[in-house]
Amino acid sequence: AAQQRPVLGGRAFWYVPHGPVLDWASPAAGDRVRAILVGLRIAAARHGAIAVKLEPRLEAGAPELETLRGRRLHPTGETLQVGQTRTVELTDDEALLNGFDKDTRYAVRRAEREGVSVEISDDAADTAAIGALHDLVRETQRRAGFPMPPLERYQVAWRALAGARRAVILEARREGELLASGMVVLEGDRSYYLFSGSRREERGEPKHYASYALQWAMMRLARERGIRTHDLWGVAPPGSGPDHAWHGVGLFKKGFGGREVTWAGSWDLVVDPTLYRIRAATGILRGWIRRVRP
Repeated sequence: AAQQRPVLGGRAFWYVPHGPVLDWASPAAGDRVRAILVGLRIAAARHGAIAVKLEPRLEAGAPELETLRGRRLHPTGETLQVGQTRTVELTDDEALLNGFDKDTRYAVRRAEREGVSVEISDDAADTAAIGALHDLVRETQRRAGFPMPPLERYQVAWRALAGARRAVILEARREGELLASGMVVLEGDRSYYLFSGSRREERGEPKHYASYALQWAMMRLARERGIRTHDLWGVAPPGSGPDHAWHGVGLFKKGFGGREVTWAGSWDLVVDPTLYRIRAATGILRGWIRRVRP
């Protein structure tokens, strides 16, 4: 499916997040990509799209990237989705814990001793769970200085994904009080740590490590449902320092082991070369203006 984003004079720019989706290792991958691009080009031209941005889930340097070469695609090297992530293979409990760093192992075990328990909801009609999750995410985003999507966006995602049995909300509680909440999306053999938030601990309040209990429960739940790889969904780019907005959350995720992944980027299937160049030039000009404006 392609998203449509309005641009110049009533025209549009199409975007295919995470796509195309296919077995890139298959001997038939080249033929399938060719057929997809032909179909996209025809449909995009019919509907007045300037270009179609493709952002397949291929790692930087992956041999499967050869399948995209020679297809009249313009590589951009950028991603609209998160460009880096961390993935963890969901082995047995002992192997998983051994893959965590010592501080994370301590936090997981300490949360259990502190009486933190994790409850789950997979009912698409559970408006309380998605509302509470949004409240905690909003509190967390406000502390970090990030913008906050509206509740309606969370509700739409929850109804669609939970209704298809592809999402679960987990809530970490202590003595009935909600301390942290998160949503995990289950797709094929992969799970995605999509949204999460936690209550701010007051100065002098004992730490309960609820976010660690939440992530540990999320991994075990995903494994029980047949998932093999857990995607922690977004870390700071390689080489970025403590000033990066995702530095802290990246350190939290790094504690759960696994490996860091950098995605290869995106490719534009250009349908109207003239308007595509005008749009690109306009973007460059706006960048220059922002840099020189006092």
